[in-house]
Amino acid sequence: MDKELLQKIDAMIEESDNVLEHDTIKLVNIKSVKSDPKPGAPFGKGPKKVLDKFMKMGKKRGYYVTDYKVGVVSAAMKQGLPDLGIWVHGDVVPEGDGWRFKPYRAKKYKGCIIGRGATDNKGQLAAVLCLFDIFKKLGIKLNYNPAIYVGSNEETGMLDITGMNGNPDARGFINVATPPKLSLVPDAGFPMVYGGKGGATLFLRSKTPLHCVTVTAGRDDSPGSASATFASLEIPDSIPDCTVVKDKATTISTFTPPRHGSNPDPNGNMITLISRALLSLDALHPSDRYIFEFFEKISTDILGECLDIKTEHPELGDLTVFSSGIETVNGYAEIRINIRYPLGITFEKIVENIEKTTEKVGFMVVRANKGILPYILDKNSEVVTSLTEISNEIIGEDKKPYTIKGGTYAHVLPNAYPYGMNGNLPPDDFPKGRGGAHGIDEAVSVARLKRAMRIYARAMLKLNEIEWR
Repeated sequence: MDKELLQKIDAMIEESDNVLEHDTIKLVNIKSVKSDPKPGAPFGKGPKKVLDKFMKMGKKRGYYVTDYKVGVVSAAMKQGLPDLGIWVHGDVVPEGDGWRFKPYRAKKYKGCIIGRGATDNKGQLAAVLCLFDIFKKLGIKLNYNPAIYVGSNEETGMLDITGMNGNPDARGFINVATPPKLSLVPDAGFPMVYGGKGGATLFLRSKTPLHCVTVTAGRDDSPGSASATFASLEIPDSIPDCTVVKDKATTISTFTPPRHGSNPDPNGNMITLISRALLSLDALHPSDRYIFEFFEKISTDILGECLDIKTEHPELGDLTVFSSGIETVNGYAEIRINIRYPLGITFEKIVENIEKTTEKVGFMVVRANKGILPYILDKNSEVVTSLTEISNEIIGEDKKPYTIKGGTYAHVLPNAYPYGMNGNLPPDDFPKGRGGAHGIDEAVSVARLKRAMRIYARAMLKLNEIEWR
């Protein structure tokens, strides 16, 4: 590569703080949680606002903007079909509560931008757009056409890519457009990712109703909370790890910091705590005990042994089970579990085994949603090895291409590889569990984004030299 050109690029990246911070804050301040579909906005008004904002930004800066009318837009450097796609998403998970900062009034703090979606994935969107601007200002000629693609349903199903039955505004990108020949997804860590686990969500309901108690956990507006309410029972004034509030009814509540569903805690979460609290009560109805014994067990058995779905893979790792929520539905307790699974087991086998095992403990599967499938690509391809060398050189590491536990657009796009730009490095005064993706006070490091821009600059130049189309 041209060392003099790289020096110019790096110098402009170092001077990009104002634009990078301004664009990140502008995007974070749009509350883009999925909501009810509207005409032209299949995943709600918030995600659509991000797409509209990005298109305005792209047009103003002279890029070739396309709205695919399915919840996906793009901005290409050149006219015509893009060869390289860099895929980010504008939707975010619900903010929850317990924030020190305001989730949609982003601000800079100790070198970071704090706000929901800052590191997943709006900071990356701002960084890639800023890098495109630098290439444009320097007049860098590429023998391919790169484009930034922005989706609006990555967090809740990727139906913006695959399509959703019954909604003409959500036919799916792959059904209405030609995907790029190569796609990079800056929604992971460096170096290159060549595979990922599949995902599925199941809802398990008790066969007998609850008595004198309603329970909820993992609500959309409060992903780390759990509570149980009793109408007329004698409850102690204090319970370990819980808050007890006595009014017309008595409410017991627990809280654990939210965490990404791909990384469940073997010690459990708020579901474990609320289950243990209820099991400690003499007043708990005897027929309810099996329900909360099951909830306690499943919320700590993150490898799925009690469900007979434990599976290992040499490259994709272990199957994991994340107990993410509870609702009381018509008097019955229903738990939601998210499963990340490797090759070696199928969605159908997972459902079959869970139906058999839960039948024995008084539960039944009431819904099973098939999500993304596990995949592995060629980790020895020139694209993978070349871009891995680039990120290792900039970061000063010697890492190998790897596989991921979480879902990205690479699961549903052809020839797609997650590649950085993980910008998550919370301020040093943040306690553990605060500042991460999907977490409280989500933070993106401006310095990390700038380092990622340097890596992506070299990757784009390298793709100008090797054959991949």
